[in-house]
Amino acid sequence: MTTAADLPFELVQEILKFSAWSSSKQAAILARVSHHTHTLCLTFYSLHHPRIEPILFRTLVYWDEEIYWPRQVDQHWLKLRGRHARNLLFCDNDASSLDVALVLESCPDLINIAIWLDSSQIHYPSFLEPLAQLRPRQLSIDLHSLFTGPFEEKHARLPMFLHLTHLEVMSTLDFEDWSYMEGIKHLPKLTHLSLPRDRDSITVTALIIQNALTHCSRLAIIVLFSEASSSTKNGNDTGGVVVETSLPPTIQDIGDPRIVSLACHGFLEEWSVGSQGGRDMWTVAEEIVEKRTSTRKV
Repeated sequence: MTTAADLPFELVQEILKFSAWSSSKQAAILARVSHHTHTLCLTFYSLHHPRIEPILFRTLVYWDEEIYWPRQVDQHWLKLRGRHARNLLFCDNDASSLDVALVLESCPDLINIAIWLDSSQIHYPSFLEPLAQLRPRQLSIDLHSLFTGPFEEKHARLPMFLHLTHLEVMSTLDFEDWSYMEGIKHLPKLTHLSLPRDRDSITVTALIIQNALTHCSRLAIIVLFSEASSSTKNGNDTGGVVVETSLPPTIQDIGDPRIVSLACHGFLEEWSVGSQGGRDMWTVAEEIVEKRTSTRKV
């Protein structure tokens, strides 16, 4: 019986690449279950031919469930492999702010960062310093918890925002008006903005959208994002699928084609799809806006 060990290395490498890139969950299974994968990783790492590790460890997901990769924050593990990471999702409320800081310090080349933690349990400012030194292009976070107040111009000048094009603000419940997010007009490369669709803050969200469209000169997309309700789901949908929903009247009245309302079937799955270059909320929103603008031109 032929096993993976009998196959040419080049073929095994392609199989591993395809499997690891398919999802973070699959990468975790490969690394934990396949002895052959571990042998390949260690062998080529020791021979200074890191062909597999940069693929397996490109995306790190710290989630409450153990099926995701890696299972826990480990300083030694991060020292060896953190440099490979380009995508990071941290949503493990059993971890501490020191754990988050350690991961950020160990992964200097992150380009896509999502930190979804309960601010009542995790002190966000404790990991601001290592986060501020990174250069992500995509960031998903609770800005109010990170800066313990309004997002101001001085925050927008931090290194972490110099190359940021895509910003997802996870909560606007603590915002009272546009001044709480006014600093985003100083983000030099911001083109995509996502805000949560929350009934309790929809009036403030409308004000933020109006001002963002006016003051953010490069802004091409604004997404109102929420989790899909039972009324928008059907039996054919799978995790990560994004669907368009109707805009609330207060925001529809703004009348700008760059505003899109979307709902997804699982936030983790949607983020994972995007981290692998798939069709996430940003891609769907771009398609919708492109269709609207092309129709208007005709």
